[in-house]
Amino acid sequence: MTQRHMQPSDLLGKVIDVHSHLGVSLKMYANVEFPYAQSIEGLHYRQLAAGVDVNVVFPFSPDLFFDPNALMAGEMVPAERPLSEVPYGVENRMLMHEIFHFCPEHRERFLPFVSIDPGRKVEGQIAALEELEREFPIYGIKISPVGCQTRITELLDRGRPFLDFARQRDLPLLLHTTVDPRETYSHARYAFEVIEATPDLRFCLAHCIAFHRGFLDRAAAMENVWVDTSALAIQVQVVASGSPVMATGSDLFDADYGDFRRVMVALAEAYPEMILWGTDSPYYSFIARRKQGEGAFAEFRLKGRYEGEKAALDSLPAGLRERVSNTNTLRFLFGKRG
Repeated sequence: MTQRHMQPSDLLGKVIDVHSHLGVSLKMYANVEFPYAQSIEGLHYRQLAAGVDVNVVFPFSPDLFFDPNALMAGEMVPAERPLSEVPYGVENRMLMHEIFHFCPEHRERFLPFVSIDPGRKVEGQIAALEELEREFPIYGIKISPVGCQTRITELLDRGRPFLDFARQRDLPLLLHTTVDPRETYSHARYAFEVIEATPDLRFCLAHCIAFHRGFLDRAAAMENVWVDTSALAIQVQVVASGSPVMATGSDLFDADYGDFRRVMVALAEAYPEMILWGTDSPYYSFIARRKQGEGAFAEFRLKGRYEGEKAALDSLPAGLRERVSNTNTLRFLFGKRG
């Protein structure tokens, strides 16, 4: 039975977290990293504790397609006999089953996005998505280029069928982004190459684009681009450390980085039509070693809380709070229908 697709009218006035994960990361679990998993039931209780109504959700990782021994070393090498025939194939299906079959009592609280690898097994991934959509609603596409170690610009080459898939269904795309010069998969300059080539599609660039003022202004000048605040608190921690993962010097957005809540207010006031609230749950903490590019690895030891991300939202005046957690989000999700 095909599941009902929620409409903008179902979501009016609700607090929407636009960026959260369900499932498991085998790589992180095997390497004793954190976090490594989240269930729909666990996220539901976070919603209740924090006063959140709805979460956009997508899978943790494409690990079941890759060789587990290579994963242990931080490398994404396709397995000879993968547990998933295509990247995210099993993970996308498990996401849908968890929401609609295993915990249907919570289904009105979750908007599932599918995840894709923009460059590997494209035809197989498209076929898997077409099969999935015959039974379940798909609200958007999430891409973490660094999570599958495929450059985002593959969307303009081998991955172009994914853009056609999104266009035909009016689906938005949420992209992991960074400004780390070592990171050759998800850098914002590559994301903007894709966005500028596809002005008819809607995009959200995650993680405040690392507070890079130039990229934030560039996004704000585009009608089809939004920016989310996911994992805001730990990003502010990274700014204080001076890490190249975040913008630095004159590139850094002007705000008081002594308190992540004040950064939230500054962003929402500067870009009231563009900012979307998201938590990155459970990646508001990140304790891991991650490959950033060829031969480049970064160590992260960052700890945050879901309550902290919600506190950032609650620090906003009522009008701005509604914009970034609902009005702007509905426009990103549904376009003119929102």
